[in-house]
Amino acid sequence: MINLPLRKIQSLVCLAETGSFHGAADRLGISQPAVSAHIRELEEQFGVPLVHRTTRQVALTPEGTAFVARALRALTDLELATQDLHDLSAAQRGQVVVACIPPLMSLVMPGVIRMLEQSHPSVEIRLRDVLSGQLDGLVARGEAEIGIGPRLAGGALAFERLRRDYFVAAVPRDHPLVGRREIALAEIVAWPIVANSRDANARQVVDRALQRLRRPVTPRFELIHYFSVGRFVEAGLGITVLPRMAFDALANDRIVALDIRAPRLWRDIGLIRRREYRPSPAAAAFIEVLRRAIDTPSG
Repeated sequence: MINLPLRKIQSLVCLAETGSFHGAADRLGISQPAVSAHIRELEEQFGVPLVHRTTRQVALTPEGTAFVARALRALTDLELATQDLHDLSAAQRGQVVVACIPPLMSLVMPGVIRMLEQSHPSVEIRLRDVLSGQLDGLVARGEAEIGIGPRLAGGALAFERLRRDYFVAAVPRDHPLVGRREIALAEIVAWPIVANSRDANARQVVDRALQRLRRPVTPRFELIHYFSVGRFVEAGLGITVLPRMAFDALANDRIVALDIRAPRLWRDIGLIRRREYRPSPAAAAFIEVLRRAIDTPSG
């Protein structure tokens, strides 16, 4: 059996990715001489040069390039295998780590947890209450087994739709628009706008719609949390556009929701998982209860 020195291989991979011994040492948290020693020992073990060294730059030899390509695949497989063992250990303990966006956390998760306590009392759910922009990273890194939130850009993670969430305009109860059953997006931007931050998924949906209408908007206020947005709207400092679920989560009878029909805005909400992820028994129980608990419109 070949003795594969994992730490030394990691040094070579980091050297290839950073292009310098200094960068590789910083990433690995070791000294530059240690990285140099790792590379030299690999070359001695394999009997071929892996790195071209000059005073100005570092480059891999053809043999080094080919080895790093295979090593990257092997390290990825090893990381996935490690995560699978973590998942198995969590399943044996009945633990599931779930990351969820705030509107769903307040509207849906209390009922899901209550149902799980009744039907699967041995299942322990650990919750991460996070903004939509944090979901993909937590799931991709294995820090959360399951994410619950909007469909993400790109194809690195699997998405299972649970619900289509339509957007509404939220206005103070004494606003001149109150009494309208529906409103066009172009009408909304005539009023001062309170928006959530630009990196939020819902804000990006609205901004794309405004770009198509060629109606750029500079919000009067940009806030991170919907609770804060709702308070500013309630105070008469502007109106906002937000997903219906976020409006419902505010539970505020001093602001009113108007349907937006031209154009109709929506985002899909669902389960976010690594593509190779296999749910543990505990995770499967959670997903089953979640599907029963959340409303899934056909549109």
